[in-house]
Amino acid sequence: AVPESLIRAFHDEFQIEVLQGWGMTETSPIGTLSNMTPELRQLPYDEQMKWRVKQGQPPLGVELKLKNYAGQDMPHDGHTYGRLMIKGPTIASGYFKGDGGEILDNEGYFDTGDVSTIDEQGFMQITDRAKDVIKSGGEWISSIEIENIAVGHPKVELAAVIGAAHPKWDERPVLVIKLKPGETADKQEHLEFLVGKIAKWWMPDDVVFVEEIPLGATGKIDKKVVRERMKDYRLPTAGG
Repeated sequence: AVPESLIRAFHDEFQIEVLQGWGMTETSPIGTLSNMTPELRQLPYDEQMKWRVKQGQPPLGVELKLKNYAGQDMPHDGHTYGRLMIKGPTIASGYFKGDGGEILDNEGYFDTGDVSTIDEQGFMQITDRAKDVIKSGGEWISSIEIENIAVGHPKVELAAVIGAAHPKWDERPVLVIKLKPGETADKQEHLEFLVGKIAKWWMPDDVVFVEEIPLGATGKIDKKVVRERMKDYRLPTAGG
């Protein structure tokens, strides 16, 4: 997902419109595009941002829906999270030589492994990979949403959010930050930057500053490596 700060920077500094898309090999490869409808383009730019930060609508013939972990369909209200399911003529029905067995459910939907929301206009927004969602007190916390806001701080070069074990809440979010060269670390400054932008119960329990945040071959943050490096970390709030 492209952070709002980057979308605005391209628009304000270079007059470039960022068009988001989402897809994977199994979707051949486009699953959605964030084309703004004529109605949305009539809105002031700041109001358009509500849709520009999303990954958009599926092409003709492709359908999306959300399911919870119990397999129940979830509403398309722009707020409710669920596992993103997709079906259509461009969606793979299986892997080479049947590797992995049946990959579609009984309605023909493919489980993307992503967690997202879908709004009333059909705009989808990825909130996390299912394996990266932080499960706290029976609720889901999106690591990607917190990261996209945190990286908008002018001192931050990269930001990652992972779940850390907590005796009461199962997991709580920890914000991992790589600062830009020459900047100084101040935990409270970065927590205050998130106030009003995320739900209070999403607020990270701690901020950890690191010299490097590992990236994978595609340039995305390698959460597996981040978690491995933080395996001995203990939350300061975990004793309560």
